[in-house]
Order: sequence, then structure tokens, then C-alpha cells
Amino acid sequence: MKGRKAFSIFVLVLSLALVGMLGGYNTKAAEPVTVTIQMFSGPESEAMLPVAEYWNKTYAEKTGIKVNTIAMSRVGYFEKMQSQLVSGSKDPDVIHPFSLSLAKFAPYLEPLNEYLGNQELMTGPDGQKYSKDDMFEAAYKTVNMPDGKIYAIPKDMSEVVFYYRSDLIKKPPDTWDEYIEMAKKYTKSINADSPFTYGNIMQGKYEMWTFCAALDTIWPYGGNIFKSGTTDPDFDNEGTVKAMNVFAQLYKAGTYPPGVANAEYPEVFAALQNGEVPMGMQWNASYAPLNDPKQSPKVAGKMAIAAPPGVKGADGNITRAMYVQTINLAINKNSVHKKEAFKFLSWVSFGEGAKMYAEKGGSSPVKSVWKAADAKPPFPQLADFVEKYGRSAPLHPDMPEIIMIGSSWVQKVEIGKATPEEAAKGLNKEIAEFLKGR
Repeated sequence: MKGRKAFSIFVLVLSLALVGMLGGYNTKAAEPVTVTIQMFSGPESEAMLPVAEYWNKTYAEKTGIKVNTIAMSRVGYFEKMQSQLVSGSKDPDVIHPFSLSLAKFAPYLEPLNEYLGNQELMTGPDGQKYSKDDMFEAAYKTVNMPDGKIYAIPKDMSEVVFYYRSDLIKKPPDTWDEYIEMAKKYTKSINADSPFTYGNIMQGKYEMWTFCAALDTIWPYGGNIFKSGTTDPDFDNEGTVKAMNVFAQLYKAGTYPPGVANAEYPEVFAALQNGEVPMGMQWNASYAPLNDPKQSPKVAGKMAIAAPPGVKGADGNITRAMYVQTINLAINKNSVHKKEAFKFLSWVSFGEGAKMYAEKGGSSPVKSVWKAADAKPPFPQLADFVEKYGRSAPLHPDMPEIIMIGSSWVQKVEIGKATPEEAAKGLNKEIAEFLKGR
């Protein structure tokens, strides 16, 4: 009798234990895994916040993955990010690097090739299956290392395009020679009938983006950051001289507004927004605010974009190039939640999250977003430009420093402190010496 009673008690205890293991009897359910995404403050992190909130509300319980977004100050962000990675910290799980700096951080990041080829991870929580081929090839090139490894997923893509007043300029210039002539036409000191004092605006400040924008001119003429298959600079040539001569002619003709040596994104934007110039080279991010009647009442509805001018060859064909760069999401190699992090990244980069991110002000570089029937301008136009002319700087650990050297020489030409010939030789020599010293 005692043995039977003891056996019954044993069975009851075992049953209760099993039920508890299966989640009954007030046993607390496992907490979701929290994936931390660290971005620098600005429109990108602002666009990500409501998307992450939607994920947490809709999919956190279903997937067991919760997302925590952190927006850090842009001041010193990259230095802090580098120190976090070098220290071997497990947090954050996801970081937010520029493509130009990606090669420097690559040793501390998780290669994503296998993740992108894993259909389970490339399936959304709603069952939608994603394809890595939905992303623009130009975007992938900004994150594809020479060894073929992909260390980040492009989340925003930026391009330098040609802006012009469509109420005045009916046909944008096809070549840089035509651009020069049009700039002169709208410069009052050359043409008294011009409604503008100055005919164009470009970046000229000694900072990275000046040379990035100048590559729209340099590349079509034949100048290159590196010779094919090497890390030897390729600027000491006739093509780079001709490209630099474009900037020199614009300066000598007086087509730039005063202060071009200090002009970067805000100054170029202001010149276009205030109706000071009829055209210029500027980033795609300016399109929406320039065509917003509240922000830009003088030019809204009149500011159009076109592919950058190019160079006409002997066969009559025009060679163009449009500088492309990306801001990316990359997984910390030391993260303990790599698969969970990628599960969210695939959704926010290829799925409904990508569309939501674009609607909130981001720029998800995927075809299904940019080419959608309801895509807002300028995405459809940019999609065409990117596929035809998109080109990025090669991935190299010292690319930011190389770009800065380039900006210094473009600035010198734009303010008459160096001739095109001096710039081509000096640019090549200075980069070569810098790399040798590294």
C-alpha cells in the first residue's frame, strides 16, 4: 500500500514538472531576445525608430526577437564605434557604418554571404520570401570587399545628381562641355540678360564629400582612384587634367558664387533653394525639401534632377558616372545574437520594413521600393540612374584619407590655387606617398 501511494505521488510530481516545463501552472514564458541596433542620430535613425516599434508590436512575440534602437551623436560616432569593436564588446549587435569606412571595420564584422543565401533567414515573419537580387547591384558594390565577402547590408544609398530649374532649362546638359556653356549663359557678368548673378554651384570645401561629388566629373574622363587590380592611384593622366579643367573653366568664368571654397551640402542646398543659381551638382537627399512649398517656396515644383553630364566619345556615345555611397547595417562579429539580428535585418532591408523605412524618410536601395507603382519621386528616376551610371569608391581601409587628399586638390582648382595639370600630378603623387607611408 505504501509503495503504491509513493508511486502515485512520484507520478504526480513528475507530471507537474512536465507541465511546468511546457509552460503551464504560471511558469513564466521565456523572454524575447533583444537585438540592439546602434545608429548615429539624424534622418536615418529617425526613420528606423517607428519601423522598429512596428516590429516589436507586430512580430516580437511571434519571432522571439525584440529590437532596441539607439541613436548616438554624430560627433565622434565613428571613433566610438571603432573603439567598441576593437575592444571585443558584444554590444551593440548591429552598427551603422558608411561604405567609405567599411573596410576599416571589416575585421570586426560578421560576413553576411551565407546569411544572404539562407532562405530561412531570408523569409519574413509574415512568410514573405526575400531575394538578395532585389537590391541594386550598385548598392552591393559599395559593401563587397575585394575577397568577395559582404560585411554589411546597404540601408540608405546616396547619389550625386544634376539639379536644374526645369522652368528655365528645358534640356539638361549631356556633357561637361555643355554644362560649362550653360553655366556661362546664366552668369550675369557674361550674359547681361541672365536672371541669375551666378550660373552654377558645386561643393568646394575641404571635406570628404567634395571629392566624392567631383568623381562624377573625373570618372567619365578616365581618372580613377586605383589602377585596375592594384592600389596604385590613376590620376596622373590626360583624363584627370581634362576633368580638373572643367572646374578651372567654371572658376575663371566667374560662374561660382562667392565662398565656393567653403561650400558643402548646406551651402549648395541654400544656393538652389534661394534661387541664387539655376543648376548645380548636389546629393539626392535635397530633392524632397527643394520641392516642398513650405520649405522652398521660391523653387518648389521647379527643381528637377537629371543624370550627371558626361563625356562624348569619338563614336558619339556619352560616358557618364554617378557617385554612389551607402550607409549600412552590419553585425558585430562578437554579438551573441547574430541570427536574430540578421532575421530583423532581412525584414527591414528587403521586406515590408524596407518600404516602411522609405516612407518614414529613409532610402532603402531595393528595386521593389524604388520601382514600385506608388514610389514617390525621385526614386523611379534614381533607380534608372543608379542602374545605368552608379559607381562607388573601392573598399580600402584608408579610403577616407584618400578621399580627403582628393578634396584638397579639387578645392585648389575651384579657387584658382592650382592648375589642372598641377592637380592631376599632385593628387597622384600625394596619394601614392600616403599609401607608401602606411
